[in-house]
Amino acid sequence: MVGAVIVDGDRILAARRGPGRSAAGLWEFPGGKIEAGESPQQALARELREELDVEVEVGWLIGRGEGFAGLRELQLDCYWARLRGPAPRESTDHDALEWVRRDQLAQRPWAEPDLPVLALLLEGAEPTFSQP
Repeated sequence: MVGAVIVDGDRILAARRGPGRSAAGLWEFPGGKIEAGESPQQALARELREELDVEVEVGWLIGRGEGFAGLRELQLDCYWARLRGPAPRESTDHDALEWVRRDQLAQRPWAEPDLPVLALLLEGAEPTFSQP
């Protein structure tokens, strides 16, 4: 699985899992599954296009989380991302999207696989997009 930490200045896009979905009511970084033949970055761009109707620039890997989302155990690789166009207004998988200041991220209940990356963000990890 791949997730996007979409940044806009000092804000990060948080998405709440919708009713009837695994881990319903918990917040996460939007993303999804990698399909055969895709790189993680390609999968992330595709998932965000499908779920949020946005185009993004995918940056560097931030970190990896593991844990349960509902009854499923999964591994989540999160990448920096920034929008290349309008902000999302709705999601096919979430019942709420919110731009949250970094210092307010911990005030929400997060899905377990997202927690290690959340900790890195709270410790001050900075967005990286350009290659060395």
